[in-house]
Amino acid sequence: MDIISSVLPMKLDLFIQQDVQDVDTGSINKYFNYIQTIDCYAKGIVINSISTRAADKQQFSNKYTNEQLIQIRTIEKINIRHKITNIRNKNGGYIWTELNYPTETPTVFEVIGVTPITDPFGNVIAYNSTAKRSENQVIGV
Repeated sequence: MDIISSVLPMKLDLFIQQDVQDVDTGSINKYFNYIQTIDCYAKGIVINSISTRAADKQQFSNKYTNEQLIQIRTIEKINIRHKITNIRNKNGGYIWTELNYPTETPTVFEVIGVTPITDPFGNVIAYNSTAKRSENQVIGV
């Protein structure tokens, strides 16, 4: 367990999408339910261009957008039906938060891709996932 905690020193809360059909309208509503807390290592994605910069981007046009990309390494496989929040260090301090003054709520991320990490024999030993900041920062039912 000490080896895993040294490689995956952070924790995150994992939520899964549940689709529920409204009986009156027939529309499909998406809800996210908490599954578990898992060990992870997360970092921001840096994009190389003429000048190296973080992948965080804010844009003003007809609609304000705030785009953040992160990479997450886990032992458990996660997929695009998951949302992630409460990424925190071993002391419980949140790593990514929203700038909601006076409270900084933990940022919610959507998984957009998963890549397995294999050992020299082809066995999957972990997963690298890419996630982006969710436009909807409310999670749960």
